[in-house]
Amino acid sequence: MIIVHAVVKPAASGDGSSLATVQRKALDPSEAIPQGAIWIDLIEPTTEEDRKVQEFVGAPVPTKADPDYTEPPEAHYSENGVRYLHALFISEPEDTPDVTGVTFVIAPTTLVTVRYDPVETFDLFSQKLCKAPGQALFPDAVAVGLINTALNRSARALSRAGESLDRIASAVFRAKGVDQSQRNRIYSDTLWDLGREDEKISNLRESMVSVERLLLFLMSEGRPEHEAKPVREVTKTALRDLQSLEEDASFKAQKVQFLLDATLGLINLAQNDIIKLFSVLAVIFMPPTVIASIYGMNFKKMPELEWHFGYPLAIVVMVCAAIGPYLFFRWKKWL
Repeated sequence: MIIVHAVVKPAASGDGSSLATVQRKALDPSEAIPQGAIWIDLIEPTTEEDRKVQEFVGAPVPTKADPDYTEPPEAHYSENGVRYLHALFISEPEDTPDVTGVTFVIAPTTLVTVRYDPVETFDLFSQKLCKAPGQALFPDAVAVGLINTALNRSARALSRAGESLDRIASAVFRAKGVDQSQRNRIYSDTLWDLGREDEKISNLRESMVSVERLLLFLMSEGRPEHEAKPVREVTKTALRDLQSLEEDASFKAQKVQFLLDATLGLINLAQNDIIKLFSVLAVIFMPPTVIASIYGMNFKKMPELEWHFGYPLAIVVMVCAAIGPYLFFRWKKWL
């Protein structure tokens, strides 16, 4: 599929001024790319669509539909005045963000993006671009605007991850007052939830690292000489925002690790309480077991076997032998 965003300049108004607009259109297979296309979005392109875009741009567009397609050894490079960049963007759904590769081909007059998965960032920026087309005069401006929209989506996903971590922390550290079965269920759910949040944050960090490399390339050797100053300033701002988001993602990753360690520690404490209980029971019943074992031996000459009160006396001795260790543990406050 080819989605074209073309700049349309209407006739001048009464005061001599005119305002360019951007129109979005999904092309039919037989339809040619209109002049003034500032952004061409290729979604799972076919061989014919790839050829059509290459003829319009006048430069190779690497897609999987190309029989000679090979992944370049470098993620970002320039060739004959055309810049080729690759980054990982967050794909949907947002509650479990996954990453997908997006290729940027920045020609002198047109931006081409190639992707093979749905990315809501592209739809959101497309709507924004058609409503506020003032930034659409340069392909670099469109690319940076698209990246800014992606950063906003990442910030929103990080905010949701932070809210989820707060709920998890509240559930874990308030589970002490509930019964054992419910506490075990809370700990089990917490481990699953932490695993999902860690996956989300890892994908977000992976995406932001790749986008940061893209922005650094645009800030250095990927910057054209004729680039407008506002575009350079927006690029710098996007890079600063990205670095702050990376710090936030690192903090949340550390929080996930803290909650994981805390949960495992609480589970170990609960298991230690159970093991301690069995150890105490074993110590309590060990003396009665010894006494019962002695008098359970079938030797012929055992004086106590002839005693009239031998049996009740043995029972009393075994009870006292069990009560003694219990009282000792209570005195030591081990129970």
